[in-house]
Amino acid sequence: MESLLEPINLDSYQPVRQEAYQALREAILTGRLEPGTRLVERKIARQLGVSRTPVREAIRKLELEGLVEHHPRRGVVVARMSTREAFEVYSIRAVLEGLAARLAAEHINPVQLLKLNEIVRAMEQACEEENEERLQELHQEFNETVWTAAESPRLHQMINNLADYIVGFTRVGYSVPGRVRAATREHRELVEALARGDGEKAEKLARQHIENSRHAYFVQVALRDQKNTNI
Repeated sequence: MESLLEPINLDSYQPVRQEAYQALREAILTGRLEPGTRLVERKIARQLGVSRTPVREAIRKLELEGLVEHHPRRGVVVARMSTREAFEVYSIRAVLEGLAARLAAEHINPVQLLKLNEIVRAMEQACEEENEERLQELHQEFNETVWTAAESPRLHQMINNLADYIVGFTRVGYSVPGRVRAATREHRELVEALARGDGEKAEKLARQHIENSRHAYFVQVALRDQKNTNI
């Protein structure tokens, strides 16, 4: 776990325990702290630059959220999301993001369309350069632009509640050979539907994109589990 966590901002207006919680939660959901990783309070406290008390409180909160769990003789470890839980998140995403795409087709403005086209061009370049980190950034920027264009703050907030999970799942799914290029083409097709104001097509494309992402995610998880079994 060394070097996976960075010192938190002690000058933040938020309580230290909240900063510690957010730092750990992000590390878990983005995959920097992988399932099965043992969480040792003193090591985490040293890496975050805080005392053990806020770390202990953060871990308790993460346990209530189901992101960490106690194992006999091992202590606290990062929990593995069950297949059922992952499927549920993808199913919810498909519905919410499909609706966001439909609404975006109705409300998107020329500035937002121009931005989406620029993002997709940047995605295509990042694909050529095999720049995974840049692709992750662009993927999030693309999503945020579409969600904002939908002009539904409540829907935007509902999707944001899943945003951390989305980042983690995308990272796993993108590791499937060919998925990055396919996803970029799917983004291009969605922008074209938004430009035409075709809400029905935009919703269909957005939902299919999530379905394809779900398939890629479970393919990669299956390969990982098979590899671990053969070790």
